[in-house]
Amino acid sequence: MDYKTWRQQAEQQMQWKGYEATSVKWLIMDTLQWSSAQAVMHEMDSIPEKTMRLLDERLLQLLSGRPVQYVVGQAAFYGRQFKVTPDVLIPRPETEEVVQYFLSKMKQPGTVADIGVGSGAIAVTLKAENEALEVIATDISAEALEVARDNARAHQQHITFYEGDALQPLINNAIRLDGLISNPPYIGVNEREWMDAHVIAHEPHVALFADNEGFQVYESILRDLPKVMREGAPVVFEIGFQQGKALTTLMASWYPHIATEVLEDINGNARMFYFNWTSSS
Repeated sequence: MDYKTWRQQAEQQMQWKGYEATSVKWLIMDTLQWSSAQAVMHEMDSIPEKTMRLLDERLLQLLSGRPVQYVVGQAAFYGRQFKVTPDVLIPRPETEEVVQYFLSKMKQPGTVADIGVGSGAIAVTLKAENEALEVIATDISAEALEVARDNARAHQQHITFYEGDALQPLINNAIRLDGLISNPPYIGVNEREWMDAHVIAHEPHVALFADNEGFQVYESILRDLPKVMREGAPVVFEIGFQQGKALTTLMASWYPHIATEVLEDINGNARMFYFNWTSSS
């Protein structure tokens, strides 16, 4: 069998299951370490038996609902490839907009933190796009931190990592920040039944769900901001599309002197919660 025939049959099976057929081409390219042009050039070549077995094994993973990023072990973010494992969330394109917005607010060199670093896609991107930033990253998951460290090494970016909950590692080390970005778990445990079944089955729940209707981590970060933030430092959260109003109300209650903004992503959904920290009016 040639690669074109195998691809077409695999795409048909994916479509029958209701999955993205485009994942098949990515699977072939990763398995053979081909570029897109090479995949076209070799599509009429016969598939060696050993390669066929490997392709079939990986296709079965796709057909089981396993995200292609976990099958191939990498995901694209901000023009770079990042290692991903089931210990970390797969970086989403929408998060690129959050990173871009945060970078636009960091006009001067300084120390910034990515809280809940996961794969390290955000932290590595910040450092790669602005070398003047000192980037610190925290995560409660030791396994996620290992993935993030691997990605920092792969992209040759120096980042300081701490294991711990929210801002506690920064407090413990008396670190002061000139900026903070976070894409924390923000899906309420009570919302689980409305989630995509394949996301529930394959992505780490510790990175998806938070108590208190998804606000637990936001509240933890906001509560400790006075202990770590410098005056005027920008804070940017990625948020769920229905969380902007509640976060605005929470901030008005805790820090009424701080003006906040909810910003939409390219699809018109509320995606970012932004403010500049100030300790008093």
